[in-house]
Amino acid sequence: MRLVAFLCLLAIATPHAQAQQKLYLSTLDWPPYTSQTLQDGGYASAVVRAAFAAVDIDIEVRYYPWARALSLAQQGKVDGLFPEYFAPEQRPDFLFSDPFPGGPAGLLKLRERHLSTQREESGLPPLSELRGLKIGLVRGYLNHPGLDSAPGLHREFARDDQQNLSKLLAGRVDLIFMDYLVAEFLIGRYFPEHRDEIDLLSPPLLQPTLHLALPRKRADAESTLKAFNRGLQIIRDNGELQRLRQHHGL
Repeated sequence: MRLVAFLCLLAIATPHAQAQQKLYLSTLDWPPYTSQTLQDGGYASAVVRAAFAAVDIDIEVRYYPWARALSLAQQGKVDGLFPEYFAPEQRPDFLFSDPFPGGPAGLLKLRERHLSTQREESGLPPLSELRGLKIGLVRGYLNHPGLDSAPGLHREFARDDQQNLSKLLAGRVDLIFMDYLVAEFLIGRYFPEHRDEIDLLSPPLLQPTLHLALPRKRADAESTLKAFNRGLQIIRDNGELQRLRQHHGL
């Protein structure tokens, strides 16, 4: 009789336990998209959390430098990471979610530095000119494909975007690649006195979408990704995604 009662309790508890599935995701400090200091953890954190909540999955977000966040996901020590650009060729060991909106990204320079207004088909300045410059990138980031793969470029790697801005202002690099919303946020918070010294080159090189990325090695990666995509569609259809964009200033 006790066994029957126990099995009944287990049957009742099991659906609830499944509904309360919890995932551990890694990200970086990348305001206004992700940050421990922002309401809801920033726009991208709020979107990912809302999409999973719509399908009864809880998440815990852990913050690291991006190279570390990426490494932990690749090793399967966390269930996934975000926000990532869609680049399956560069990240073959990850599955990518459906997209949600991001912001423009491109090159920043000091206003005093002259740069040719000519552009290649890729949108980049001529490679002959870029090869004579130091280009600041963040370790582990996906950037413009030309900046990542073009031969002969002098690439300088930083820990994060804030460090790259510091290097630009100190003259240690000539150009940096950055999301423009991140650039505006960081300049306003940490370098307001230098706002007029920095140019965000127009037009931007990219208008990338953002994605959740799950390591293929995880047995439940495909089912988790399908659940997330289903939740993302729910919050897109009910207006929550647009509300989050407006609430976080995107």
